[in-house]
Amino acid sequence: MRVSDVMEMARASSLFNLPVAKNDTALVKFIQLGLGELYRRFSLSVKVETIVTNPDLALYELRNPDVSLLLSVYNSNNQEMRETDVLGGNFDFKRVNFRSFILRHPKNDLVFAVYKATAPEITVDCDLDIPDAMIDALLEYVSYRGHSTINRDNINESSAYQRRFDESCRELEMQGYKIAINTQSVVLQARGFV
Repeated sequence: MRVSDVMEMARASSLFNLPVAKNDTALVKFIQLGLGELYRRFSLSVKVETIVTNPDLALYELRNPDVSLLLSVYNSNNQEMRETDVLGGNFDFKRVNFRSFILRHPKNDLVFAVYKATAPEITVDCDLDIPDAMIDALLEYVSYRGHSTINRDNINESSAYQRRFDESCRELEMQGYKIAINTQSVVLQARGFV
Protein backbone atom coordinates (compact mmCIF):
# COMPACT_ATOMS: atom_id res chain seq x y z
CA MET A 1 0.00 0.00 0.00
CA ARG A 2 1.22 3.49 -0.83
CA VAL A 3 1.35 6.53 1.44
CA SER A 4 -1.07 8.32 -0.89
CA ASP A 5 -3.60 5.48 -0.37
CA VAL A 6 -3.44 5.93 3.42
CA MET A 7 -3.87 9.68 2.97
CA GLU A 8 -7.00 9.14 0.86
CA MET A 9 -8.45 6.66 3.36
CA ALA A 10 -7.88 9.14 6.21
CA ARG A 11 -9.48 11.94 4.21
CA ALA A 12 -12.51 9.82 3.35
CA SER A 13 -13.08 8.57 6.90
CA SER A 14 -12.02 10.13 10.19
CA LEU A 15 -10.53 13.37 8.81
CA PHE A 16 -13.52 14.14 6.60
CA ASN A 17 -14.41 17.87 6.76
CA LEU A 18 -11.33 18.77 8.82
CA PRO A 19 -8.97 21.45 7.49
CA VAL A 20 -5.93 19.23 8.06
CA ALA A 21 -7.26 16.76 5.46
CA LYS A 22 -6.29 19.23 2.73
CA ASN A 23 -2.72 19.62 3.98
CA ASP A 24 -0.60 16.91 2.32
CA THR A 25 2.55 17.86 4.24
CA ALA A 26 0.81 17.48 7.60
CA LEU A 27 -0.71 14.13 6.62
CA VAL A 28 2.67 12.77 5.51
CA LYS A 29 4.17 13.88 8.84
CA PHE A 30 1.30 12.25 10.77
CA ILE A 31 1.85 9.01 8.84
CA GLN A 32 5.60 9.24 9.53
CA LEU A 33 4.92 9.66 13.25
CA GLY A 34 2.48 6.74 13.16
CA LEU A 35 5.04 4.54 11.42
CA GLY A 36 7.60 5.50 14.04
CA GLU A 37 5.21 4.46 16.80
CA LEU A 38 4.44 1.14 15.08
CA TYR A 39 8.16 0.47 14.53
CA ARG A 40 8.76 1.24 18.22
CA ARG A 41 5.99 -1.04 19.49
CA PHE A 42 6.56 -3.88 17.04
CA SER A 43 9.91 -5.10 15.77
CA LEU A 44 9.20 -4.35 12.12
CA SER A 45 12.85 -3.88 11.16
CA VAL A 46 15.69 -5.71 12.87
CA LYS A 47 19.16 -5.28 11.37
CA VAL A 48 22.73 -6.37 12.05
CA GLU A 49 25.92 -4.31 12.00
CA THR A 50 29.33 -5.99 11.85
CA ILE A 51 31.97 -4.41 14.09
CA VAL A 52 35.70 -5.09 13.99
CA THR A 53 37.05 -5.18 17.54
CA ASN A 54 40.56 -4.91 18.95
CA PRO A 55 42.07 -5.31 22.43
CA ASP A 56 42.89 -1.58 22.77
CA LEU A 57 39.29 -0.43 22.52
CA ALA A 58 36.38 -1.51 24.72
CA LEU A 59 33.66 1.04 23.85
CA TYR A 60 31.85 0.61 20.54
CA GLU A 61 29.08 2.60 18.91
CA LEU A 62 26.80 1.53 16.07
CA ARG A 63 27.37 3.80 13.07
CA ASN A 64 24.15 3.25 11.14
CA PRO A 65 21.88 6.29 11.41
CA ASP A 66 18.71 4.19 11.70
CA VAL A 67 19.55 2.61 15.09
CA SER A 68 16.59 2.78 17.43
CA LEU A 69 17.71 0.29 20.09
CA LEU A 70 20.62 -2.12 20.50
CA LEU A 71 19.09 -5.53 21.16
CA SER A 72 21.98 -7.97 21.45
CA VAL A 73 25.57 -8.68 20.48
CA TYR A 74 26.90 -11.91 18.96
CA ASN A 75 30.51 -13.09 18.73
CA SER A 76 32.21 -14.38 15.57
CA ASN A 77 30.98 -17.91 16.38
CA ASN A 78 27.36 -16.67 16.19
CA GLN A 79 26.86 -17.14 19.91
CA GLU A 80 24.92 -14.51 21.79
CA MET A 81 27.13 -12.66 24.23
CA ARG A 82 25.91 -12.29 27.82
CA GLU A 83 24.75 -8.84 28.81
CA THR A 84 25.21 -7.47 32.31
CA ASP A 85 22.12 -7.94 34.44
CA VAL A 86 20.87 -6.46 37.67
CA LEU A 87 22.83 -9.03 39.68
CA GLY A 88 26.15 -7.94 38.15
CA GLY A 89 27.22 -11.50 37.40
CA ASN A 90 29.39 -12.71 34.55
CA PHE A 91 28.88 -10.74 31.37
CA ASP A 92 30.52 -10.21 28.00
CA PHE A 93 29.16 -6.77 27.20
CA LYS A 94 27.40 -3.89 28.88
CA ARG A 95 24.94 -1.59 27.11
CA VAL A 96 25.89 2.08 27.56
CA ASN A 97 22.96 3.62 25.69
CA PHE A 98 20.64 2.78 22.83
CA ARG A 99 23.51 2.54 20.31
CA SER A 100 26.71 1.92 22.33
CA PHE A 101 28.17 -0.94 24.33
CA ILE A 102 31.33 -1.89 26.21
CA LEU A 103 33.02 -5.24 25.71
CA ARG A 104 34.42 -6.75 28.89
CA HIS A 105 37.32 -8.55 27.19
CA PRO A 106 37.85 -7.09 23.70
CA LYS A 107 40.15 -8.92 21.28
CA ASN A 108 40.97 -8.90 17.58
CA ASP A 109 37.72 -10.29 16.25
CA LEU A 110 34.35 -9.50 14.77
CA VAL A 111 31.10 -9.00 16.68
CA PHE A 112 27.62 -8.63 15.27
CA ALA A 113 25.34 -6.07 16.87
CA VAL A 114 21.63 -6.74 16.39
CA TYR A 115 19.46 -3.64 16.61
CA LYS A 116 15.94 -2.44 16.11
CA ALA A 117 15.81 0.08 13.26
CA THR A 118 13.75 3.24 13.03
CA ALA A 119 10.96 3.73 10.51
CA PRO A 120 12.19 4.77 7.05
CA GLU A 121 11.54 8.28 5.79
CA ILE A 122 8.45 8.42 3.58
CA THR A 123 7.08 10.55 0.77
CA VAL A 124 3.63 10.68 -0.81
CA ASP A 125 4.69 8.34 -3.63
CA CYS A 126 6.47 5.60 -1.66
CA ASP A 127 5.20 2.22 -0.53
CA LEU A 128 4.58 1.49 3.14
CA ASP A 129 6.63 -1.40 4.46
CA ILE A 130 4.21 -2.64 7.12
CA PRO A 131 1.83 -5.60 7.22
CA ASP A 132 -1.68 -4.87 5.92
CA ALA A 133 -3.06 -5.73 9.35
CA MET A 134 -1.38 -2.60 10.73
CA ILE A 135 -3.07 -0.17 8.34
CA ASP A 136 -6.06 0.27 10.66
CA ALA A 137 -3.79 1.11 13.58
CA LEU A 138 -1.90 3.58 11.38
CA LEU A 139 -5.17 5.25 10.36
CA GLU A 140 -6.19 5.52 14.02
CA TYR A 141 -2.87 7.21 14.77
CA VAL A 142 -3.29 9.67 11.88
CA SER A 143 -6.80 10.42 13.17
CA TYR A 144 -5.44 10.94 16.68
CA ARG A 145 -2.91 13.47 15.38
CA GLY A 146 -5.44 15.17 13.08
CA HIS A 147 -8.16 15.74 15.64
CA SER A 148 -7.35 18.57 17.98
CA THR A 149 -10.87 19.82 18.59
CA ILE A 150 -13.23 19.46 21.50
CA ASN A 151 -16.71 18.12 20.71
CA ARG A 152 -20.10 19.16 22.10
CA ASP A 153 -19.65 17.02 25.21
CA ASN A 154 -16.43 18.88 26.07
CA ILE A 155 -14.29 15.83 25.22
CA ASN A 156 -11.08 16.04 23.25
CA GLU A 157 -11.66 13.77 20.25
CA SER A 158 -7.96 13.06 19.77
CA SER A 159 -7.86 11.09 23.02
CA ALA A 160 -10.65 8.84 21.71
CA TYR A 161 -8.58 8.07 18.59
CA GLN A 162 -5.50 7.54 20.75
CA ARG A 163 -7.41 4.93 22.78
CA ARG A 164 -8.51 3.28 19.52
CA PHE A 165 -4.89 3.21 18.35
CA ASP A 166 -3.80 1.59 21.63
CA GLU A 167 -6.62 -0.97 21.32
CA SER A 168 -5.59 -1.74 17.73
CA CYS A 169 -2.02 -2.30 18.90
CA ARG A 170 -3.19 -4.65 21.66
CA GLU A 171 -5.19 -6.62 19.07
CA LEU A 172 -2.08 -6.84 16.88
CA GLU A 173 -0.11 -8.14 19.87
CA MET A 174 -2.75 -10.81 20.47
CA GLN A 175 -2.51 -11.79 16.80
CA GLY A 176 1.20 -12.45 17.28
CA TYR A 177 2.80 -9.36 15.73
CA LYS A 178 4.77 -8.62 18.89
CA ILE A 179 7.51 -11.17 19.35
CA ALA A 180 10.14 -11.14 22.09
CA ILE A 181 13.39 -11.00 20.13
CA ASN A 182 15.80 -10.11 22.91
CA THR A 183 16.63 -13.34 24.71
CA GLN A 184 18.32 -11.47 27.55
CA SER A 185 15.04 -9.78 28.48
CA VAL A 186 13.32 -13.17 28.47
CA VAL A 187 15.99 -14.48 30.88
CA LEU A 188 15.47 -11.52 33.20
CA GLN A 189 11.70 -12.01 33.09
CA ALA A 190 12.16 -15.67 34.01
CA ARG A 191 14.18 -14.58 37.06
CA GLY A 192 11.42 -12.17 38.09
CA PHE A 193 13.09 -8.92 37.04
CA VAL A 194 11.12 -6.50 34.84
